[in-house]
Amino acid sequence: MKGVKVLEVAQFTFVPAAGAILADWGADVIKIEHPLRGDTQRGFVNMGGMKIDPQRNTMMEHANRGKRSVGIDISNPEGVELLYEIAKTADVFITNYLPFQRQKLKIDVEHIRAVNPDIIYARGSAYGDKGPERDTGGFDGTAFWSRSGVGHS
Repeated sequence: MKGVKVLEVAQFTFVPAAGAILADWGADVIKIEHPLRGDTQRGFVNMGGMKIDPQRNTMMEHANRGKRSVGIDISNPEGVELLYEIAKTADVFITNYLPFQRQKLKIDVEHIRAVNPDIIYARGSAYGDKGPERDTGGFDGTAFWSRSGVGHS
């Protein structure tokens, strides 16, 4: 995937892990994070009862290996314009933000394709992009196992 530029606006593990795999395969992945808070996963202090080393958050490292990170506040118009400038030169845009967040931030498919009509736009969510639970947060495996009933058994 050398020469492919991926723009990632995502947090936690679900979509960032996909970005890490694309980076493993040679893509240039640029992760957009809030300039002060970063990815929410950076703030984890424990996971499953196990303490996370404050000097080395392996949960964060695993899903974000091989990427460049840029701090942009996309909650303001200036930040969104900066994001659009990067999107103009990207081949792929990946996100796990929920539909209402993407619309509010002006980063949904119609906004990104307005600045780059040829971009591949991929989104990941727990419950899909349509239907009554489209704005319900969650992650792929957790939502799947819970919804299927396997988690109950």
